[in-house]
Amino acid sequence: MDTSQQLADLPPLTENGMVAIAIFVGTLYCFLGYRTLKFIICMTGFILAGGMAAALGGYFGQGNPWIMMIAGALGGLCGAAALIFVYKLGLFMLGMLATALAAHMVLLGRPESWIVFAVLGAGVVGGLLAVALEKVIIILATSTIGAWFTVCGLGYFLVGPSFLDIMQEPLELGRDRMYVAACWLTLAIAGTLAQFATNRAKREVVVKPG
Repeated sequence: MDTSQQLADLPPLTENGMVAIAIFVGTLYCFLGYRTLKFIICMTGFILAGGMAAALGGYFGQGNPWIMMIAGALGGLCGAAALIFVYKLGLFMLGMLATALAAHMVLLGRPESWIVFAVLGAGVVGGLLAVALEKVIIILATSTIGAWFTVCGLGYFLVGPSFLDIMQEPLELGRDRMYVAACWLTLAIAGTLAQFATNRAKREVVVKPG
């Protein structure tokens, strides 16, 4: 059973609620990522560990969406607790998730066998940069991740489960996924500019009295 079918099998209220949460989390990442960094790290641990747990739950539960949801929730809580207590690891995971996501979006659909290694390599480089250059990379990373969640959530509301099929298309001019990628990039840039502006304003307010 594919992902779109699994989501279609959920009750409408549950399905819409999950998508609404994704849009809320995406907006938070995109525009307030660095100012709410500890919460964002916690959410990143939840998303990464929860996603892996949900995948395992789907595999062992023969695609049952309720088993996937329960496994994802439990795994996510464990992941959130782990990253919130290991700050540098949280930074690394944020950078890794953003760069791996960007590489995946660009390279998806290509037939070469090295694609998976390119995505993993991009993730590692992004994670190391996030640790070394915390503020700049974290703002870029949270804007990238947040824009992706927001655009995917809005697209799912507008198009329905078939939107997930669009996200599996190769990135080519004239195809629907190119328009999705353009919206993602535009929102990511807007989020990045907003975060730099708000953090600069906050620093000026703090420095001014001294």
